[in-house]
Amino acid sequence: MKLNNVLVVLMLSAALMACGTKKSEQDESSSSAVDSTETASQTTTKVDLFIQSIEEAHQKAKIKQKEVIQFDLNLSFGGKTKFNGSIVMTPSGNLIKMKDSARTLIWDGNDVLISPDSANTEGARFSVLTWSYFFAAAYKLSDPGAQMKLLGEKSLKNLAVENADSTGFNYDAARLYFGDEVGDSPDDWYIVYKDKETNLLAAMAYIVTFGGKSKEKAEETPHLITYEAYADVEGIPIATQWNFWTWNQEGEMGKLLGEARLTNIKFIKQTTDLFKTAGNAKRVEKPEV
Repeated sequence: MKLNNVLVVLMLSAALMACGTKKSEQDESSSSAVDSTETASQTTTKVDLFIQSIEEAHQKAKIKQKEVIQFDLNLSFGGKTKFNGSIVMTPSGNLIKMKDSARTLIWDGNDVLISPDSANTEGARFSVLTWSYFFAAAYKLSDPGAQMKLLGEKSLKNLAVENADSTGFNYDAARLYFGDEVGDSPDDWYIVYKDKETNLLAAMAYIVTFGGKSKEKAEETPHLITYEAYADVEGIPIATQWNFWTWNQEGEMGKLLGEARLTNIKFIKQTTDLFKTAGNAKRVEKPEV
């Protein structure tokens, strides 16, 4: 009887030890899972906070209440005028009208239409989608398909300015990229530079793959746009001067390539015919990727 009792006690002890070990392993596994979840949550939160800080600084909630934004844009590259006319767009950019003395371009959310039908279509689709995107960039960081990775503190150094600070200026930065089949150029990426004091969008490095250029080829000549001369328009900060520069991964701005001035910025009401095309308009084909 005593032997049997001893065996029973040993068996019970072994079972309890096994249960304790299993529970300990489960607790450790559960703890690791929680730690992993918390880390992922913290990372996501930091990205969200980065985006939210820019959106709040740019008064995204306020601009979304506006129906239409209208402004004049004078854009030049290499000393030659690329566009001098007006842009009218909804805050989301789902409707855009771009007009100069030669042609009118309309983005209706799916297609680009140009009038008159005899107008030169070269660069039409790129123009109507690109310049409006640069204008609205601070409001579009959380668009569907947009993804962002924090890069920490990054500096920008302007080599074109004599006696410039050799260390440059530091900004909070993040890489913006896109999912497959998002927009005309899903391989494009941007480096977003945020002012550390105001949280306003200070600059964006970018590549252009529009028109079938490979990502590798585009990355040979990345550019940078700086947002300057912010003005208050009905409580919303808007950069009235854009400068375009050569740029490299070390954050060096080498040569001034172009500039844009925004004037007569105002918010207007949307009318039924504001984004309608003339009868002699034609569709601009999307380039093959």
